[in-house]
Amino acid sequence: MLLSLSPDLEALLRLGMAVLCGLAVGINRAHHGSRAHPNRLRVHVLVGMSACLMVLAAGSDPQARSRVIQGVATGVGFLGAGEILVPPVRQKHAIPEVRGLSSAASIWFTAALGVTVAVSSPVPVLMALGLALVTLSDRNGHAVDSGEAAPPQPEDLKKGSGGGRS
Repeated sequence: MLLSLSPDLEALLRLGMAVLCGLAVGINRAHHGSRAHPNRLRVHVLVGMSACLMVLAAGSDPQARSRVIQGVATGVGFLGAGEILVPPVRQKHAIPEVRGLSSAASIWFTAALGVTVAVSSPVPVLMALGLALVTLSDRNGHAVDSGEAAPPQPEDLKKGSGGGRS
């Protein structure tokens, strides 16, 4: 027997599922590496929920949904670039370093989950989420990709080494 839900209740349930998916991926990313990164949890939740919300707001018109999904993909690309390109730790004006590829990919994936939650049944969402969590899990006990540059060591902060602020 299928339940008949009002459109508002269905949208609310879909948003809730997008939040839970963002939480699952965000918890993995927040506790990955040598130290905790609580911002990653918030980012993943907001990305999943906002992607779902934008697709829901587009309504049932396939062309409108397509345009919204394209916009989500573009916006998430900018977030991913911000996650990947980090300022170097030791040199103030050097070229940014490329780090955090797994975290950037997980942001992209969380947006895809949010979109899928908005337009599909829960089955592909849960399958993809499970596969992603297995993929992101650290099976060796080592930090696979912490997404952060290593903090400067005290000996690197000596005067003239570029480690301090001016």
